Amino acid sequence: MIFIDRASVETPEILKDGSEKLKKELEEAIKHYTNPDPEKRKKAFKFKVYGNAKVKEALIKMGKGKCAYCESDILATYVGDIEHFRPKGEIEELKATGNSKPGYYWLAADWENLLFSCRNCNQKSKQATAFVEEAKSMGKMNQFPLFDETKRVRSPEGDFKGEEKVRLLLNPCIENPEDYFKYDIESGVMKPKKRKKFLKQRALSSIKVFALQRVPLVMEREKRAILISAQMQRVEEAFVNYNDFINDPQRSERFAKVLQREMETLQGFLDPTQEYLGIARQMIGHFMMKNFQVDINAA
Repeated sequence: MIFIDRASVETPEILKDGSEKLKKELEEAIKHYTNPDPEKRKKAFKFKVYGNAKVKEALIKMGKGKCAYCESDILATYVGDIEHFRPKGEIEELKATGNSKPGYYWLAADWENLLFSCRNCNQKSKQATAFVEEAKSMGKMNQFPLFDETKRVRSPEGDFKGEEKVRLLLNPCIENPEDYFKYDIESGVMKPKKRKKFLKQRALSSIKVFALQRVPLVMEREKRAILISAQMQRVEEAFVNYNDFINDPQRSERFAKVLQREMETLQGFLDPTQEYLGIARQMIGHFMMKNFQVDINAA
């Protein structure tokens, strides 16, 4: 999971304030879900505005074609989902109360609430994790856990800022996941960084809800770590060769070019379009600081 800059793309016209289609649909949705007839309220409202092709194009561009949660490339095998960070139709945590519907319906076409996601993170399916062999139903779907359920917002007039303070899912467009997660490079397993209780719980909840320990995903992160480790070794070897012949002009020039080439290959793993930048930035950041006193986060 990596930070996504929402400001890197322009808000689609149909989702901008002042959009007639957006305004009309929101008014109709509010009217539908505030209808005094409970039988009419039970029927799901059909949202259309957020499904506009330009919205998905913008989300794909914003996320570099990768899932906002697991960082996997999506488009080669699947069209991808327009994901509602706060679920629009139902809130799973409230099912036991009988009052789980609707969800955050007024945010159905809110640009700030939309992300691009893969099927495995966003939809429910049987998946095995790195710690439990038996496949269980996993995926975000309508989940949106809070640290304090009394802060849950159920209408457009609710205390949104108050709910934000107790939100238990990381929003990659707001928080920097690198502040919350670390990776075991030997296994590809994702772990929370040691932080105070609420922030650690937010990391653990995100790992669970987004199914970020599912076996195929963990294996892909492990493969990426192996490739990065091998390339770091090539950089080290090139650096040693360069230093060994630094007083030999011809050889040092040749080894300097080799070192540059190997370093560029290593830096390629940090390209924003690459998968699993989280583990790559952790590994390469540590490597560059230890060996070259270079901070990859420096401007």
